Amino acid sequence: MPRRSDSSRPVRVLVPTLVTLLALALIAVAADLAARAWATDRVAAQLRTEYGLAQDPQVDVAGGSFLWQAARGRFEDVTVTVDELTTEDDLLVRDLRVRLPAVDVPRSVLTGGAGTVDVAGGTVRAEVAYSDLAQRASVGGLDVTLRRDGDAVRAGTTVRVFGLGVDLGLTGRPVLEGSDVRLEPVRAEVAGASVPLRRADQLLAAAGFDGFSFPLEGLPPQVRLDAISVADDGLVVTGTVTPSAVRVG
Repeated sequence: MPRRSDSSRPVRVLVPTLVTLLALALIAVAADLAARAWATDRVAAQLRTEYGLAQDPQVDVAGGSFLWQAARGRFEDVTVTVDELTTEDDLLVRDLRVRLPAVDVPRSVLTGGAGTVDVAGGTVRAEVAYSDLAQRASVGGLDVTLRRDGDAVRAGTTVRVFGLGVDLGLTGRPVLEGSDVRLEPVRAEVAGASVPLRRADQLLAAAGFDGFSFPLEGLPPQVRLDAISVADDGLVVTGTVTPSAVRVG
């Protein structure tokens, strides 16, 4: 009598094989996640120390498998997010986000040693609160306030006219002039009534104030500001990060 084939044998072989492959895949994923966490934590700690941050920034590395990127020595789509950063010129920058499309890291750095990291360039975005800008503009005895007014910014202060305090409001659109932000006036008010812009300029000049300009100095030299926009809580500046080499360790 012919021997019957055991149809269940392929199933008995396939199931353990799939379980083994799944286990190996889970181990690989766990190793990849562990390596990613170790590396990003190390970078975050160094950034915190170097820039005197109150807490570690968030460092994210996309671009697929971390271990594969480490083996190549090139990491793609790296993003660093800092809640607050005080520049050397005491300017408080909020929600700073730096995105780098490619970062080359030598093996010495990956193993915990020293080396030079090459950054191909990238983009930067940050916000400067109106309260911080107003503090920098409050000079010469003038107390300045800033707030959003549609797609513009309204600056308010009090000037002295014949010994009396008069409220002056100037609404302008922010423009970048190098590393400074200047309000390009579009309308002015004195004591709640509209006045010609030249009248507001005369009152400011008489008070020893040469206009609403806010320096954004103290940013890293690799950062170049390109554009500015108005948000509810402050001005949002965007720019580019020039290619550079950073010494680590």
